[in-house]
Amino acid sequence: MQKKVLSSLFFILFGIAISYAQSADLGRLLQERDQLYHSYDSLGKEKNAFFGGRSKKDLQNMILALHRIISKDNEIIREVRRTSYQKESNLFGQNRASSDRIYDLDQQVTSLTNQLKRKNTELQDQQAAMGDLLGAMRKLQIGVVVLTALVIGIGFYMFRQRRK
Repeated sequence: MQKKVLSSLFFILFGIAISYAQSADLGRLLQERDQLYHSYDSLGKEKNAFFGGRSKKDLQNMILALHRIISKDNEIIREVRRTSYQKESNLFGQNRASSDRIYDLDQQVTSLTNQLKRKNTELQDQQAAMGDLLGAMRKLQIGVVVLTALVIGIGFYMFRQRRK
């Protein structure tokens, strides 16, 4: 039973540790994406063409920056999926541990209920035996009282016969 409790506690602590590590990874990826977006934004403001417009190189740099942003977004999506799969598996493990714990507790309740029924049966048997013993004791007491009265009566009768 202690193994089940310890395994449940392990799953919970492991899940918490993983969620902190994953949120750190996800936070890092989001910061990188934010930096990529700022570089894209600064590239969008550049106008290096001859008449103050965007040159072909400016547009190619913006496209390259957008590709990097899309790539980073894909990494973020993979990380979110991986995190959700791990959380789901952790929840499944916790659910399994909880189910095992509930099953163990049900077994304990059944065992204790059976023990209680046996004890109640023993108690009823002992009460019946006690009732039988009390009945026998009552008969014995009545017998002792009758015999005592008889002995006293015979003693009194003999005492009177000797006096005569």
